[in-house]
Amino acid sequence: MGMRFDQEVWHGMPVIERAGYWMSCVIDRAKRVCAGLDAAGIPYAVCGGMSVMAWVSTKDSDYARTTKDVDILMRREDLGRATEALRPLGFEFAEVNGVPMFLDGPEGTPKHAVHVVLADERLSRFEAIPSPALDAPHRDEAAPWARVRLVTLLEMKLLAMRPHDIAHLGDLLRVGLIDRTWRDRIRPELRERFDRAYGEAERHYGGSVH
Repeated sequence: MGMRFDQEVWHGMPVIERAGYWMSCVIDRAKRVCAGLDAAGIPYAVCGGMSVMAWVSTKDSDYARTTKDVDILMRREDLGRATEALRPLGFEFAEVNGVPMFLDGPEGTPKHAVHVVLADERLSRFEAIPSPALDAPHRDEAAPWARVRLVTLLEMKLLAMRPHDIAHLGDLLRVGLIDRTWRDRIRPELRERFDRAYGEAERHYGGSVH
């Protein structure tokens, strides 16, 4: 069953301890879903904040920030197999507001789910550039699961361009994982966004000690 989020447990904790409990549940959820996909031989790669956390930790764990959910990059054609492989582990497939996800347990909600980013597809009708393809993922001792390559992570952050995505770029920047030369490694159609996002991240986070 693993460490599923329990509202009663959360409410019974001192407020200052709740964030730690939440994060422990998120990490355990990632371990369980990725172990299930690995066992079934289904290609995937953790992306989003969990991937940023692992990448940043390889350089300086002081700059690794927490995240509230688990995101994985998968191909659409693998969703059916993934659904069958994860159901015995308590995960149920659902689509909420167009977002495919695996709810964690019978009481699972979208906030406590594994969100799926479909590889090589447009993320919304407002986005003309498709998500990156699912290439060979990266594995090392930083995390017990496969995660997206750094260039793939960078492209996904540029496709999203939300305030916390800019903050994540700032984290990658200040630990020395990316610099302006990474502009040439991403798809040409994302380079204008890179210029804007990198400049914003550098301005806010480049010289920050926090």
